[in-house]
Amino acid sequence: MTNREQPVVRAATAADRAGIQRLLRELHDDDADSTTLPEVRQQARTFVAGDDDEIHGLVVATFVDYGHEPYGVVEELVVDPASRGSGTGTALLAQCRSWLGELGAEVVFVSAISDEAAEFYLQAGFTRCTGPWLWSASRAT
Repeated sequence: MTNREQPVVRAATAADRAGIQRLLRELHDDDADSTTLPEVRQQARTFVAGDDDEIHGLVVATFVDYGHEPYGVVEELVVDPASRGSGTGTALLAQCRSWLGELGAEVVFVSAISDEAAEFYLQAGFTRCTGPWLWSASRAT
């Protein structure tokens, strides 16, 4: 490919497995041999908390597994201000982590946008990593 040619981007196929593994070794050394690519397992789920009349909170989570350290991400977690402190957020997070654990997530990531949110996740057993990101083993309670 010359500098002027645009790369062709396409969906991976089973025939690409050796090339995928070769490139993933750049990131994961020999562990890339255990990947399941080109098949990638991805799922998302939204959980809500409330009653028949009103939703008081929600959590949106995603799960990704390409055969090397499956992980989950808490994409959004919000509780109505009037319901904060009632255990709603804790219950939503517990359900989210349980679902991710059932799928095989080895770690769960979340980005806290405020000190208050970070404190909530820290109290739930998450650990700071880089920048606003925190992480937790999904099987931790």
